[in-house]
Amino acid sequence: MTLTRSVPLPWLASLAVIATCSLSSAARAETLTAEQAVGRAASQNPSLRAALLEATAARQAVAAEQGARKPTLSASVTGQYIEAFGGGGPELTRSDSAKVASNVALQYTTDVGTGLEVGASANTAWSSGPRSPEYTAEAYVSARQPLLRGAGTDAVLAPVVQAEASAVAAERERDLAASQTALDVLDAYWELWYAEQAIGVQEQALAAAQRQLSDAKTRAETLGTGTRVDVLQFSTSAGSIADALSQARATRSARAIALGRALGMDPGRAASLSPAGAPPSLGALPATDALTRAARERSQELAALRADLEAQRARVSSAEDADQVKLDVFTTASVGTLWADDGLPGLSLPGGRPAFSVLGGLDLELPFGGGRAPADAARARTQLAVAEARYQARAEAIAAEITTLRVTLEAAADQVALAMETARLAGELAEAERQRLLLGTSTSADVVKAEQTLREAELRKLRAVVTALTSRFQLDHTTGALLDRFASVLPRRSS
Repeated sequence: MTLTRSVPLPWLASLAVIATCSLSSAARAETLTAEQAVGRAASQNPSLRAALLEATAARQAVAAEQGARKPTLSASVTGQYIEAFGGGGPELTRSDSAKVASNVALQYTTDVGTGLEVGASANTAWSSGPRSPEYTAEAYVSARQPLLRGAGTDAVLAPVVQAEASAVAAERERDLAASQTALDVLDAYWELWYAEQAIGVQEQALAAAQRQLSDAKTRAETLGTGTRVDVLQFSTSAGSIADALSQARATRSARAIALGRALGMDPGRAASLSPAGAPPSLGALPATDALTRAARERSQELAALRADLEAQRARVSSAEDADQVKLDVFTTASVGTLWADDGLPGLSLPGGRPAFSVLGGLDLELPFGGGRAPADAARARTQLAVAEARYQARAEAIAAEITTLRVTLEAAADQVALAMETARLAGELAEAERQRLLLGTSTSADVVKAEQTLREAELRKLRAVVTALTSRFQLDHTTGALLDRFASVLPRRSS
């Protein structure tokens, strides 16, 4: 019996629209490799750019603290004019005087806290009357050495040490941000690759379903060797595959936008992104002990935490120094001379030498009632203990994460091999069912089921490949090795 009624295929219109959109997108597609994607993110990703700027600002803070340790030069010039009354009654007189004074001094604090000052002053004074101007000059050296608070390099250099440790932490955070950016880009990139491969699987399945539908219609409507059930079976299968293809294309667009976001692109431009190439081979998987050692030595996260610990230790030293009594010993030695245009000939002085003076003593400063310094020191020590505990906890968590990731990778490698073998067997089964249908020893339902099994096996194989690849990248990120893989396109790693 020959069927003359055609089977309605409402999904053909939507399939035509999908195909048109696909051709249009392919014409505008921007193809790039994984390395190119990571390199673009390195220059355009706003989060990474912020981390780079923070590292630069931290280094500028170090330069500021080092600049604060440089000697300072101070100089001044002052002038004064004074009128005064003297005597009384009819002998009341008015007198005036003028004075010009200048001073220059150089101050510096040594690494052990010694404050040094070397200076000189020169004064010229005039007064009413027959006297000539009087000139004085003095040179002095002053030193102040803290004995308790403020003494030693731990106290004096604490700001520089803190700034240096903070800069190292910021640079490690920059490295961590670069590695995390690379990981995010790679995850998005290979998810996009999977989405495109899934579209290919669905397209191949749809093409096979369309051929089977056309053959079924020929057998049913022309040759009379098929049935309407076969036509309906293959028509339903083709419609289901067309729906899956539509969803795969929507997923592909979403994955492209996600990759574009990681690259700092707007969604309109990101929709045209397309991956190039096949998944790379990342080499043999190191042993767990080797991975754990590598993480301790190269993990950017642990390095940043260690730098934070150094900064915290410097804060503790500074706080403990502030908790001490202030006791300084000081001394000042000076030499001065005086001369005028008259009185003494030239620069000759009584005794043939200038006048000397020496001043010395002790300064004591003790807060009444203890002040806030003891509490600040106790808080700094507690915060250091908290930071050390957090570092230990994070180091243990990273070690556990490495072990878990390695187990996951071993399982992923097995899953890839199993998925490939399953896909091969599913392909052979689908082909066998097609041949049996031609011989009349199988049904259309068996063929549809075999084709569906093949499609699912191909998708599982692709998913297993991507899972193994992204898990390896995650392991490299955790152990600090991901930057080395992309050193040519990422910001230079701190030494």
